[in-house]
Amino acid sequence: MAPKSKYTKELVETVLQELARGKSIRAALKVVSIDWETWRSWLIKKPDLREKYNQAKEDGIEYSMAEVDEVAKNAVKKSSESKMDMANVKAIDTFIKHKQWMASKLAAKKYGDRTQMEIGNMKDQSFSIKWDK
Repeated sequence: MAPKSKYTKELVETVLQELARGKSIRAALKVVSIDWETWRSWLIKKPDLREKYNQAKEDGIEYSMAEVDEVAKNAVKKSSESKMDMANVKAIDTFIKHKQWMASKLAAKKYGDRTQMEIGNMKDQSFSIKWDK
């Protein structure tokens, strides 16, 4: 376990920037050499930090999805120029599926598969559904 680090604005900003660039919290904390327990204690003690942390994670998901788009476009371009073999295609496919899966779990409302249907109305009035054979 790493020694406890002193809270500084610069250290926190570095972690948040790393998260916003799509890095995991583990990777971001490694950059500044602090452990999860220290980071978590700061999140508990500083509610505004929790907000910034959540926003940075959201930004990181968006960044990662933009990266997926870029990788896919480059793959299409290279394949049209016949510069790709099947191993590269499979690696890119795996990368894209992994990033999509992560986004669907981390931001389910935006990137997840909807498996349920919500039925309602604007005025919260009751209604019925009838099926005829």
